[in-house]
Amino acid sequence: MKMQAEVIREGELEKRSDSLFQLWKKKLVVLTKDSLSLFPDGHKRAKGKELGFGSILKVDCVERTGKYIYFTIVTKDRKEIDFRCPDQSCWNASITMRVFLLLFHPPPASGNRVGDGG
Repeated sequence: MKMQAEVIREGELEKRSDSLFQLWKKKLVVLTKDSLSLFPDGHKRAKGKELGFGSILKVDCVERTGKYIYFTIVTKDRKEIDFRCPDQSCWNASITMRVFLLLFHPPPASGNRVGDGG
């Protein structure tokens, strides 16, 4: 059984669907030190999708309007996931900080290191 990670932040984001009409769907979002979990319809009871920060390449802030901040999470396999959040919620900054911290302060390797970064 998977152990529950410490929740850093929890709230609501809107994710643009991959469908033809690209509708915005509300998701309950749980930010932990290792991942971003998305739950449909605001319920953690439903099965959510987990996006580990190790798979994220970058977070791009695409546009800022008076009402929303639009941003894109780009994964290492070049998949783009579009989100929007209320302007003052700063979800994009919270996610970017977690990606930054893992990039520059990775957890200790468990045996197989790729490189020193130097």
